[in-house]
This record gives sequence, structure tokens and C-alpha cells, in this order.
Amino acid sequence: MKKLVLLAVSGLLATQQVSAQAPPSKPAATVVSPLAGSTAPKGNSKIAGVVLDEAGKEPVEFATISLVDKATGKTVDGTISDDKGKFTLTRLAAGQYKLLVSFLGYETKSVEDISLGNKDEVNVGAISLKSDSKVLQEVSVTGEKDLVEDKVDRLVYNAEKDITNAGTSASEVLKKVPGLTVDMDGNVSLRGSSNIRVLINNKPSAMMATSVADALRQIPADLIKSVEVITSPSAKYDAEGTAGIINIITKKNSLQGINGIVNAGYGNRISNMNGTLNYRKGKFGFNGAAGRQWRNNPTESTRETQYKGIEGLDRLTQVMDGKREGLFQLYQFGLDYDLTPKSSISGGIRFQGGEFTYTTTQASTQYLTNGTTLANTRINKSDFDNANYDINLDFTQQLANPGQELSILGLLSRSDRQNFNFADIQNQDRQLVTREQFLNDAYNDEKTLQADYTHPFKNKHLLEMGAKAILRYVESDYQFLLASPADAPFAVVPNRTDIFSYNQNVEAAYATYEFSLNKKYTFKLGSRYEMTQVDGDFASTNTSVKQTYGNFIPSLAISSKLSESQTVKFNYTKRIQRPQLGYLNPFENRTDTFNIQVGNPNLQAEITNAYELGYSTFFKNGISVNASLYLRQTDNSIQAFVVPTAGGVNYTRFGNIGRNASYGMSLFGNARFLKKGSISGNMNVFYVDLESVSAELKAANASMMYSLNLNTSYAFENGFSAQMTGEFNSRRVTLQGKASANAAYSFAVRKEIFKKNGSIGLSVDNPFNERLKQRNSFTTPTVDQNGTNYIYNRQVRVLASYKFGKVTGKPQPKKKKKISNDDAKNSSEE
Repeated sequence: MKKLVLLAVSGLLATQQVSAQAPPSKPAATVVSPLAGSTAPKGNSKIAGVVLDEAGKEPVEFATISLVDKATGKTVDGTISDDKGKFTLTRLAAGQYKLLVSFLGYETKSVEDISLGNKDEVNVGAISLKSDSKVLQEVSVTGEKDLVEDKVDRLVYNAEKDITNAGTSASEVLKKVPGLTVDMDGNVSLRGSSNIRVLINNKPSAMMATSVADALRQIPADLIKSVEVITSPSAKYDAEGTAGIINIITKKNSLQGINGIVNAGYGNRISNMNGTLNYRKGKFGFNGAAGRQWRNNPTESTRETQYKGIEGLDRLTQVMDGKREGLFQLYQFGLDYDLTPKSSISGGIRFQGGEFTYTTTQASTQYLTNGTTLANTRINKSDFDNANYDINLDFTQQLANPGQELSILGLLSRSDRQNFNFADIQNQDRQLVTREQFLNDAYNDEKTLQADYTHPFKNKHLLEMGAKAILRYVESDYQFLLASPADAPFAVVPNRTDIFSYNQNVEAAYATYEFSLNKKYTFKLGSRYEMTQVDGDFASTNTSVKQTYGNFIPSLAISSKLSESQTVKFNYTKRIQRPQLGYLNPFENRTDTFNIQVGNPNLQAEITNAYELGYSTFFKNGISVNASLYLRQTDNSIQAFVVPTAGGVNYTRFGNIGRNASYGMSLFGNARFLKKGSISGNMNVFYVDLESVSAELKAANASMMYSLNLNTSYAFENGFSAQMTGEFNSRRVTLQGKASANAAYSFAVRKEIFKKNGSIGLSVDNPFNERLKQRNSFTTPTVDQNGTNYIYNRQVRVLASYKFGKVTGKPQPKKKKKISNDDAKNSSEE
């Protein structure tokens, strides 16, 4: 199957201008499939030869060889060259023929006047192809993808086409993806649900285990090629991610030769430098990327808590200002090698880390019912160090039939995170009275082994099956030290100091079967079974957490083609959301001693049933429209909830206490205008119904919510281009509260220089608003709290980019399989 695809692509490039990223759908008339021999005149003659690169005399693999009958001018047979450049055409009838030999990046070569008798064997010898720089230039600049593409099973946002992304991070990129929302803290949700799984190049990463928001801030936007959103994954995918899967694809080039790109940007909030390097020669390929980013974000917040029925307490006011600043870095390297024409091996290493400091000064005043006040000022400094690495090794074997494939994949992933928190507490006379230290050293270790098999049948049915094992080990070593009075030495507080370790093993097997009826209906049936074993314990108390459970995960997808331009589809699947370290970690976050967050190691996985009905159509004028209705139902949803204490302290905890139902509609449209302009927009409207079904908490909340985004761009003459993006998110409800609406917008201009090898640009975010204001509130029987957060998100960035290197031929012939661990819920997604 892969050879067929490469044959079609190379044939297209030999006959017409195309884009390497968006090839036309109709092949050239001079190219036929290798299967076309079934329609060729039958006989007993044979033609053989070898295709070589004219400059280096190296074999050209996957070159297209077309046999043309000189009498009719029609192509009657064809094939492709093997890894040694050799080809053979057999069972040919007598006649007069010519050969056309073509491949991406080369001029088409013709071998004339081939005469065949009844049983002739003709060897045309070496056919040398000359590199065609014009073709390569057209490949890189002619075609254009839409900014957003609606594909059969996913929505694709082509981030590299959005010039407002330059110099930012993945967190800013995801804000512009249809259907996704990113709040002020960087937490991501899909269609109103934060129960998602984020992958990088189809692979999981342990860096996502602790904080997705922090991890996304560390990925430079300049290295992101596209973002895929999968709302109804089949049984082939891990069952995790009840709302769906977000897959971030990074940039790399698969053409022969060496090439790369360097990007730099300077701004008042974010500055960055990054680059990529790609090399491919023959069967060997290398790709690498590196990036560094500096961030500087001031913050402010106010909060008022009104006590109801707590003896002696009236209200609490808090004012905080602070700054978050840090340096993040990313390095990744990949190698691939084609062992034979049908087998390949690839591997890669990815390192991502950062250091950032969050300093705050918070003034708190507690008003008592007797008229007196208690005030203190907390000066807090938090240092975060994190290091994450992923190592993968993948093997793919093409079997006897086209499309028949076996792949074996392995992955090692680890995330280390250290949090050093230092606090000085002053009384209302600004005298230092207490000092505190919080130390938390945590890591998440994952080992994954996966095997997948694909078997196509002659009737166009397709069977997929596979097995997978994920072995996770999580550890959190936390300490709390107190110096009271302030001049006393620090002493460990035993009941807030412990080591929590947690093993989670998941074994899974799946099978899917796809078939068509009456050439109009396509069905894909799937089933998956996952067995989960959990074993956790606390070192100081000898207490343990043990769970063993199995889940059967069915999936069903039905699509019907109403016409050439209209399709209707229905999807059903069951999904699982297992808690990750951020939810499980019992370490108490006390950066605000009146509002404390703590994890729950006894959490269980939540189960969701998801249904979706979709309709898509496109018009000849380039307009496409997609509409979907969806329903999600979760009966044991993991929810954050607030528990006030008699002393006026609010504890945020997590529990399987919620019933969560979402009913919604999404509408997406895409169009081109004036030949050089494009516009796309997305609207998502949904109703959320939340209810606690636990005796621990009686609460309910419901609301209609919506989100809108708009992207428009235009390419002017002389290498100038401009782009504008905007988004609006309505208010959001939680089990006990709500958060206000928010909006953001960006403008960017870019000028190509150095014969389109370089560019300079200017990007502005939210120029008419110095800061974004977000109100949030919650209510309990004993506490009402209202707060306002201010984020300084006005940004101006000056940007520069330069491409270097030279490509000399064919693209990478084989598409490598990837591991996708998408099975764990993260607390930063709440």
C-alpha cells in the first residue's frame, strides 16, 4: 500500500505542479498503478532495467516506470523500482513501446523505440535521472493547505500556516484550534470537557503527567506543524480521554538532502530561539530540533470570602501580586533506516525541561464577628525544576500483500519535577513571625510495549488488531518544614511529610473491522479490553491503595456518502479516564494558607459513553462546512470540590462524586476568497449538567455555554502576508461555581526576504487591552467566595526566520508507526 501511495505521488509530480504537503487528488494520465498490469496486453516478453541518480550514480528507489504503447499513446503497464533501483515488467505482448521514468525532484526520462517480439527479454540498462531544481521549488511553494482541515476522523489545525503563532508556545497555539478552549491558567478543554489526552507526534510523554498546562508552555510554537483533534477515537486507540485526543505534530522534512530552519523572536512577554535540522540520504534519515524560550508574566488577583455560619468568622479579603518568569528548553533527535524495501526501523530521543520561579506577595485580612481583624502578609517564592525525556524504538514490517503490516513499538518515558517553596509570614505590623518550607520531589516513569497488525482483504475490508502493555511507577516525596517563631530552626512536621509511591499497570488488546455495503455505507466495528492494576502505599503509615478492574470498550462508526460532496457519519464509543499524578498526589499545596489543594490517592477511573452525529459538505467554490451533534455521559466523574473548615480554610479535593452530562453542537466552516485569502470559523454550543451523587457533597450546577473562534489571512504581492485570529469563550460552570467569559485576539504581518528563504514579521496580541480580567466564584453551605484574576497578556513580538540547505530528491518512503498512550487524566486539565 505504501508503494502504491508513493507511486501516485511521484507520478503527479512528474506531470504537473503540486504541493509536497497537499498533492492533487487526480493522477496524471501517463502514470498507472503497479496493479495496472492486469489490464495490459498479455504475452511472454519482459523488460528490465535500473534507475540511477545521474550525479551520484546511486539507486533511485520508488521511481515510477510507465510503459506506453507507441501505436495508441496509452499507458498499458507500470511498476516502481526497488531499493536497488531495479525494475521488471513481465507478461508483455509483442509491440512497439517506450518507457517513461519519473520521480519527485527529477526530470522525467523517456526510453524510446523498445521493440518486443513474442518471447523477448529486453534489458534497457541504467536509466539516469537528472535532478530538477524547478520541480523541487514548485513542490515547496506552490500548494497551500487550508488553515483548518476537516478530515474523516479528525479536525486538523495547520499551525505552521498561522503567522500569529510565531514566537509563542503550544499553549497559545491550542487557543486557536476549533473546539478547544484554554483558560487563563493554561488548562485545556475540548467541547467543554477537560478530560482529554495530549500526545506529541502520536506518542505520550510523562511530562504531561503532572501538569499539562506547564508542559504546553514549554513547547515552542515555531516547532509545531499541526494539531489534530480526535473526538471519537476507535478501539485501536487507548480508551483514555473521555472528551477526545489532542495530537501535536512537530515539524520535520522528509526530502533527500540536508535542510533546516532557524527562528528567533523578541517580545515584552516571550522571547525565543529555535531551529530544526533534517538530513536524508538513501535509506537513512535524521531529524533534530532544539529550542529555548524565556517568559515573563506579571499577575494580580483579588479574592473575597464571605463566611456563613462559621462561628466567630465574618469575611476574608485577599490581594495578591506576583510574577512568573522562567527559561524552558527542548531538544529532540530522530533516526530512521530502511532495512529492506519492506522493513524499517526508527528511534528517537526527546528532552524537555525548564526552570521557572513564581514569586507572590499576598495580603490577607480576616474580619471576625466581634469587630476585630487578623491580618498577615505572605511573601512566597516557588522554584520549579522539571526534566522530561522520551526514548522510542519502532520496527515496521510490510508483509506479502499491499497494506499488510506488522509493527512493534517500544517507549521509555520519564518526568522529574522538583518544587521548592519558601514562605515568610508577617503579622499586621509587618514583623516576620513564621517561616515555612515545602519540598516536593516527584517523578513519573512509564514503559510501553505495543504490537499492531493490519490485514486488508481483496473485497476492501480491513482488519486491525493489536496488544499493548503500559507499566507506570509514580513517586512523590514531600516534606513540610516550619520555623516558628521565625528565628527558630526549621523542623520537619511529621503529619505533612511522607513518601507516596504508586504502580499502575495497564494491559490491553483490541480488534477493529472495517467494511462497506453497496458502495455507499462504510462500517467500522471495534472492541478493546483493558485490565488495570493499581498498587500504592505511604512509607510512614504503612497504608496502601489497591485496585484491579477490567473494562470492555466497544466502538462503532458508520458513514454514508449522500453524494460526491456530502457525507453523514455516526460514532459511538466508551472511554476511560484514569487519574494521574496531579490528582493522586497527597502533597498539600499551601502557597495560599487559606486556600489549599490536595490530591486523593483513592481515586478510581471514570467511565464515559460518547455519541456523535456529523454532517459535512463542500462546494466547488472552495467552501466546506461541518456540523456535529454530540452527547457525553459520565456517571462517576472526577470532580474538584471545596471543603471549608471551621477555621476558615478552604480545602480543594478530588473525588469520584460527579454525574456529568454534556449535550452540544459544533459548526465549522472554511472558505477562500479573492484567490489569495482564506477564512475559517468555528462555533461550539453545549449544555452541561453537573451533579454530585456522593454523600460527601450535595451540589449541582448546569448552564448553556459556547465558544467562538475566527481565523482569516491574506497573501499580498511582493511577499507580504497578514493574518488575524480571535476567540471568545462564554462563562464556564463547575460543580460549585462558575468562571466569567473571556476573549483574545491577535494580528500579525510577515515579509518574505532572501528569495523566500527568510522572513521578518511583527505580531501583536490583545493590543487594546493591557490585561485580561477573569472572575470566578464558588459557593458552599458555609462559604461564598468571589475572586478576580488579572493576566497581563498584551504582547508585541518582532520575529525573524531563515531556511537553509538543499533538497535533491525523493521523500521518505515509509510512514512510521507511533505509540499513543492516551489513558490518564491530569489534574491541570480540571
